[in-house]
Amino acid sequence: MFKKNFAMASIILFIGVSIIFNGYFIGRAISAANIQKSNTYSFGNNKVLNLTQVAEYLNMPEEKVKGIIETERIKLNETGSFSGIMFPYFTVDNEQYFYKDQIDEWLKEIAGNRREYNTIERWIL
Repeated sequence: MFKKNFAMASIILFIGVSIIFNGYFIGRAISAANIQKSNTYSFGNNKVLNLTQVAEYLNMPEEKVKGIIETERIKLNETGSFSGIMFPYFTVDNEQYFYKDQIDEWLKEIAGNRREYNTIERWIL
């Protein structure tokens, strides 16, 4: 009888400890996944993005985003006009910020018109 009770108690203890450890590890995995998710393309309700965030959103390096802005600025200065929507941003204390909804509109236009940028040689087609 003692062996039977001891075996039953051991099994219950083992199951209890297993549940606690599994809960702990599953919780850590979920927490790590949420942290990773929040660092990648999860801008939530934030409508204003900084340069790093807009580059992530567009899945391109920050230098390419800066190159697009500079290429459009050069085109506007050289010709005095620009056809279509220019890359939308505003500047505060020499830092550029981007309104996500306007970025989406810009993307629709450039994709629809199949606009091409060469940010190295600074030209647009």
